[in-house]
This record gives sequence, structure tokens and C-alpha cells, in this order.
Amino acid sequence: MHFVRHWHARFGVVSAVFIFLLASTGLALNHTEDLGLAKRTIAAPWLMQWYGLKSVVPKHGYLFEGGYLAISDGRWVMDGRPLLASKQPSVGAVQWGELRAIANADTLYLYQADGQLVDKVSGADLPNKLIERLGILDHNSTPKLTLATPQGNFVTEDGLTWQPLEKAQPLWSSEQVLPSALSAGLNQAFKPSLPLERIILDLHSGRIFGRYGVALMDVSAIVLILLSVSGVWIYIRSARRKKTKH
Repeated sequence: MHFVRHWHARFGVVSAVFIFLLASTGLALNHTEDLGLAKRTIAAPWLMQWYGLKSVVPKHGYLFEGGYLAISDGRWVMDGRPLLASKQPSVGAVQWGELRAIANADTLYLYQADGQLVDKVSGADLPNKLIERLGILDHNSTPKLTLATPQGNFVTEDGLTWQPLEKAQPLWSSEQVLPSALSAGLNQAFKPSLPLERIILDLHSGRIFGRYGVALMDVSAIVLILLSVSGVWIYIRSARRKKTKH
């Protein structure tokens, strides 16, 4: 009895840290949406270094009238503002009137200059499901957005109706070397970061400490089970002793 009490107390003190960690992170994960954990990001340099994340700043991008679009590792940054990320590589980006059009292989995105998404065109709303290039046809002072597809080129004036383009040659979008003056802004925009939800989840599972952290959490879980069993055993023995005395 004394032996069990002795080790129960010692394991209890050591396990208190892990109980607090598991309970606090579990409580936070249970209220992910309420706390907005998925939307909050952490970019602390020491933590990003711990995860082995490094910033990859692109040297090439697309230039607009008084602006730019830079893409790296699925992250889109327009004039320093992060946009909707896309894992697919872009096929072009052009200035279309007051809008900025960006396309990947199957979707056309229309943004305002302030980064507000105006429209997202894909599937049956496109003249073809596959976009090969994006360009502008400046005809009669009315710029038309142009898509190159396996079935030919198509133009639109409103982004809704598409017409085949026969002979005219549009100005196709292509990546250009980004001005060196943008270096500071690009370094800031492409700093590595992680959602707070991911970090808390890794703390909860122990993965933030690598494979040894996972093993440590497994051992902690086993210790908690043993503490529960020994605690019940101590309680039963104590209750029996009290009955015997009476």
C-alpha cells in the first residue's frame, strides 16, 4: 500500500504538466471555430526555424499598372496582400480595365486592385475547362479578356459571354523579373507562417517535438491510465480499512 501511494504521488506530480498541456490544448481545439484558430497565423522566426520552414521569395511575377503579383509555393501575393492560394501553377495575370485577372489551369479569378475577390469563374462558365494562357486584346479602346484553350482562343468583354477569336493576336501574359525595389515587401509578404490551429494540434499530439514527442505523449497517456487505476485501488483499500476500524 505504501509503495503504491509513494509512486502514485510521484507520477502524479510529473504528469501534472502533461495533464495541463493535454487539457488546455484539447479545450482550445474543441472550440477552434469560436476562437478562430484556423484563421490566426503565427510567424515567429524561432518557431518557423523549429519547423524547418524558410521563406521562398520569388524573383519573377506579373506586373500590373502600378502593381504586381508574385507567386511562391502556392501562395499568391498582390501588392503585398495575400490572395486566395492555389496549388496549381498560374498561367497568366493581366490588368483588365479596373480589374486584375489571374488564371490557373481551370479557374479564372477576378480581383479589384485592393485585393477584393470579385468573381471566380470555372467549369461550365468557361469556354473550355482547360486554360492554357491568359491575355488582353486591346481592340477599339475596349480591352477584351482573352483565354487560350485546346479548342482555340476566346474573348469576353464582361466575363460572362465568350466569343471565339479568329485572326487578331492578343497580348499574352508572361512572367517578368520583379523590380528590386519590391524586395523588402516580398520578404515580408512571403515570411513563413503556420495556422495557430496546426501548432496547438501539434502540441496536443506531441508532434511539435518530433517522433520523440509523440512517444512521450503516448507514455504520458499510459501513465495517466496507471494513475487512474492506482488511484481507484488506493481509494478502495482506504475505504476497506476505515470499515475494518469501525
